[in-house]
Amino acid sequence: MINKRMAENYLRDAQAILLEARAARRRRLFHRAVRLGQESYELSLKAMLRSIGVEYPKEHEVSDALEENSARFPEWFQSHTAYLEEGSIWLAEKRGPSMYGDEISGKPASQLFTAADSKKALKYANEAVRIGKRLLREFFGRSR
Repeated sequence: MINKRMAENYLRDAQAILLEARAARRRRLFHRAVRLGQESYELSLKAMLRSIGVEYPKEHEVSDALEENSARFPEWFQSHTAYLEEGSIWLAEKRGPSMYGDEISGKPASQLFTAADSKKALKYANEAVRIGKRLLREFFGRSR
């Protein structure tokens, strides 16, 4: 029961954050869209891991946990794990710079990210939410 409640809550939060990321992109705040896309993505992956009872690492990048537990997921899901791992790695690398900028070069976050970066981040986040919804529906049925 705890896994169900936690997973569903993570996924609801991921969806809400994704809406914020889309709004940031529309306002041309590409660094914010990337940052929020990463947060949405991370919560989606943690919802997936929680749905199978995995206590994920308390880190932002959880591709190792996904890979280590891939056999515990349904067969259809396993065809998505490489993509999910790729997105986790890419987005985790962007997390710090999208928030703080690049101290060495003196560039703020707003100068580091482009429309293409934000589009890629939102594509990853959208897909993770979509996969997460399917997985949780399969495991737990429709949520309230």
